[in-house]
Order: sequence, then C-alpha cells, then structure tokens
Amino acid sequence: MLMKIHRATRLYEAWLAKQIQLVLSDLALKHKRMKRDAFLYFRSTVYRWVQVWPEVCRDVVTASLLLAIGDAHVENFGTWRDSEDRLV
Repeated sequence: MLMKIHRATRLYEAWLAKQIQLVLSDLALKHKRMKRDAFLYFRSTVYRWVQVWPEVCRDVVTASLLLAIGDAHVENFGTWRDSEDRLV
C-alpha cells in the first residue's frame, strides 16, 4: 500500500535537505502556492509520481526502461520573470 502524500512529502524534503541546503522560507512559499493552484501542486510533486508509478501502471512496469527527464513548459524555453515579477 502506498504512503500518504503528506508523509511522502516529508520524506522527500528530508532527503532533499541532505542533498542541498534548503531555504526554508522558499519551501514554505512553495507549500503555500501548492495549496492554491492544482497545476503547481502536481508540478511540485513529481517525486510522488515516481513513487506511485509501479502501483498505478503495473502493466508497463516490466517494459523496457528509458531514462528521460523534462519540464516542457513555455516559461522554460526563453521566458522568465524578472526581480519585479514581470514576464521577460
């Protein structure tokens, strides 16, 4: 049985804190934004998809493996926000 999302998030963030120095105020802001916006919630919990994949997609778990990573959103292709939150 899969663990609940809150526990999965705590474990992921504990692991992440061992990899990099977390900025706790940024993490709190991320959590606040995740609560307000479903898109940001799902985008911010990709680690959860990795956890549930074998359970949800049992029929393809034994398929050939392919290493891939991506974040195909328009803002990742030459647009971003500046320090005043203007779209550049």
